[in-house]
Amino acid sequence: MKLKFNRQEVADALSAICSVVSVRTPKEILKCVHVEAQADVLLLSATDLELSLQCAVTQVEVAKPGETLVVADTLNRIVRECVDEILTVETTGNNLEVRGTGSRFQIVTQAPADFPPVPKMEGEPSFVIAHDELRRLFEWTVFAAARESTRYAINGVLWEVEGDQFTLAATDGRRLSVAKTKLPKPAKHAVPQAIVPTKALQLFGRLNADADTMVEVKITSNQLRLKTAGFTMSSNLVEGHFPRYQDVVPTDCDRTAELNTAEFNSALRRAALLTNEESKGVRLSFDNGTLTLSSRAPEQGEATISVPVRYTGTPTEIGFNPIFLMDVLRVTREDDVVFAFKEANRPGLLRVGDDLLHVVMPVNLSSG
Repeated sequence: MKLKFNRQEVADALSAICSVVSVRTPKEILKCVHVEAQADVLLLSATDLELSLQCAVTQVEVAKPGETLVVADTLNRIVRECVDEILTVETTGNNLEVRGTGSRFQIVTQAPADFPPVPKMEGEPSFVIAHDELRRLFEWTVFAAARESTRYAINGVLWEVEGDQFTLAATDGRRLSVAKTKLPKPAKHAVPQAIVPTKALQLFGRLNADADTMVEVKITSNQLRLKTAGFTMSSNLVEGHFPRYQDVVPTDCDRTAELNTAEFNSALRRAALLTNEESKGVRLSFDNGTLTLSSRAPEQGEATISVPVRYTGTPTEIGFNPIFLMDVLRVTREDDVVFAFKEANRPGLLRVGDDLLHVVMPVNLSSG
């Protein structure tokens, strides 16, 4: 194998590849990246046996096709630290040689035949969706999924497809995020419900693509596969039954506040400065034209912040963990959000348009 490649494109691909590679596995082969030079493309592949990724590098000149296997972190560090725009790589015996201006590295290789096969997209996809739209849905939901819960089903994000309606939902038991969109074309066949691990969605967020690049999605009974011209990603699904999230969404909210996203987030961040483990709650006091946020941490002090609000309803006080609200505001792309609720002991509902909603449980104000 012998070729030249654009260093930055390979560095970007290896950065994503290394987030898949197992660093604490006893299987040395899983610490490696499979490097395959074809006629006009360089394919870089990695797997931890549950999550797999193959990136296609197109800014290459292949003099001699071939394949090899090297430790991913080693190759990544070499490519990242080199300053050349173009690097040359060539296999010589049991080594992969990387050359740039004034630098030369030899990396010990392993037999590529020993590398586990990386799943490929086979057959017709279940549906297609724009890359940026899929990323938007991920951003709105993935942060709300549970971390290491014994209820395995909520450790991932639920995917549901009915015709041209695509819905994602995630919960950790204290909050729920739901995102919906219309697909460009209805699914050609029934798509099974899937619970996708958060690691897979976080990896997708690191993969570069034009906003309007179409992603082919295939969902089977136990695996998800995503494919563009630049990458193919596959992930095993989480087993279990996702809770019926529709029952958690409040439908009787009679108090509504319209808030500027940036102003609300800034106010929450400031109020959160004077909270601690004992007093995680921030008090939100809604009145005509003004939202007042207040917090108190024993032996530290108190905070009071006011922001303008368009509020409909009787004056109300309600408490929330500010982190749960800041998490969703941080990923909100719209300038304004709608915050609806009913009583101080009932969940709050934060909406962006008709397709993004976030339900969050209140905290007891008396405990703050």
